[in-house]
Amino acid sequence: MRKEFKNIQMDEEIFKAVENLGYKELTEIQEKVIPVALAGKNILGASSTGSGKTLAFLMPMLEKTSWQEQKASTLILAPSRELAIQIKNEYDALGRYKKLSCVAVYGKQPMKEQLLAMKNRHQAISGTPGRVLDHLKRGTIKGEDITTLIIDEVDELLDRGFYEEMMDILSHLKGISQTMMFSATIREEVQALAEKIAPAYTLIRASKEEELNIKETHYKVEEKDKFKALLSILYGQKPQGMIIFVNTKEACGRLQHELEKANVDALKIHGGMLQKDREIAMNRFKKKEVPYLVATDVAARGIDVSFLTVSLSYDFPVEKESYVHRKGRTGRHFREGEAIYFITERDERKVSEVEAYVGYGFGEPLEMDYRPFREEKDAFREFQKGLRKNRPKKKETHEDIMRLYVNGGKKKKIRAIDIVGTLHSIPGIETEDIGIITVEEMGSYIDILNGKGNKVLKELKERKIKGKTLKVERSRK
Repeated sequence: MRKEFKNIQMDEEIFKAVENLGYKELTEIQEKVIPVALAGKNILGASSTGSGKTLAFLMPMLEKTSWQEQKASTLILAPSRELAIQIKNEYDALGRYKKLSCVAVYGKQPMKEQLLAMKNRHQAISGTPGRVLDHLKRGTIKGEDITTLIIDEVDELLDRGFYEEMMDILSHLKGISQTMMFSATIREEVQALAEKIAPAYTLIRASKEEELNIKETHYKVEEKDKFKALLSILYGQKPQGMIIFVNTKEACGRLQHELEKANVDALKIHGGMLQKDREIAMNRFKKKEVPYLVATDVAARGIDVSFLTVSLSYDFPVEKESYVHRKGRTGRHFREGEAIYFITERDERKVSEVEAYVGYGFGEPLEMDYRPFREEKDAFREFQKGLRKNRPKKKETHEDIMRLYVNGGKKKKIRAIDIVGTLHSIPGIETEDIGIITVEEMGSYIDILNGKGNKVLKELKERKIKGKTLKVERSRK
């Protein structure tokens, strides 16, 4: 029987955020990691993708972090931009009532934007190794300020050749008191890295009973029939959300275009896209605006979408570790899911390698049933129309928090303290009603807590900030 979050010793503000995010019970990895992390011990944690590792390391860090900290004391390394952004978003969501925030730093985003973000009060930095190292060398991340290091998806970081960058980063961090590493798979290279950077670590594994509730299905398909096979799955199963994996960015663009031609609503995401375009695609997918996403392994790291029922490997994975990670994109938080893999004749050697890696055989792949391709097209069209019609309306995660935008920032010499002063002049607004304030170059964002957003919005329209009359509105960001 799983333990409930409310039964662990932690700040009430964190529990409130957890409750608003819809989590009630601890997963096994969370139950095992949180007390050890709170005790300040080094950890190497292992459990399935989607089992809640991010909350397992974020909650203890938030518990031990204070709003009074001006600069980041926690550094989190991730293998992809998407995962770095996801971790930042989860940190902000969990830390909102404690007024704690995280800055994400990664490649292909202007350095100027990241430097501006770091001028605001923040307590953590989440980033990819290359960009983190760049900041450390420039001195824009102060290595001596970092006391906690978290390395997420260690196996993927090693597979992508980040070992040297990680070692270089560690050479800049002289004050680390706690290191936590997490991975979906624990192998010799992962343990060797852990022993090198945090020798006295505690190994924490989730039991086999905590494995994801995901059915694996393998289909024997000829290369020339793969698209027809994909349409058969779509027409027959009519999944409400699905990621379709391919091995290259060229294949990603090509397959998404073919789906569009077949009148199937699908987005694409791959490493060659501009970061802004990737973020737009991911946001649309997460909001269920479009049900299907064609993705490469690199771009799909960090995708945590609870409604996915199917992940489909249109191309059988080149890297054996990707087999496990693709599987973990569906069935998140122990819901039921299905991982489908197409296997062509030329994939047979790779299949053998994966079987040896996961420790079990797949058996004879199933023959593909193409009947839905021939008979279910019209029914799928009606299903897809229903999805378009019933797209969920925008919902606030924290309904008692309103984010306001003020069209005055650093350029108008507005500071956070100026905004706080004006907010305190509003009758009934106390310190605990004021959340995170982010001052950017041209404007500022203010979180108003405890359901007092509408009151503040109305009052600010009648008041000046630092003697200036500024436009204020509910933020769309």
